[in-house]
Amino acid sequence: MPDLVVLDLILPKVSGFQLLAEWRASSRTADLPVFVLTNKDLTSEEMDYIRINAGALFRKQESWQDALIRQLRRAASPVLVGKS
Repeated sequence: MPDLVVLDLILPKVSGFQLLAEWRASSRTADLPVFVLTNKDLTSEEMDYIRINAGALFRKQESWQDALIRQLRRAASPVLVGKS
């Protein structure tokens, strides 16, 4: 099991939304931290879904690298502490 997933919504064979829904529906992955990184133009309904089901949203068309690194550091801290 990964400690965290960075998910693009546009994938070659499956929708990122479909993956996220499957992960949230499974007791094994329901609490898996997911950060969405995408270039997709989102509808308001899609934005709401991501706000509810993902830890963060980053848009490739914006400056996202520093914000993603900050979020990864925040998310990694509890994981690293728990594995000591």
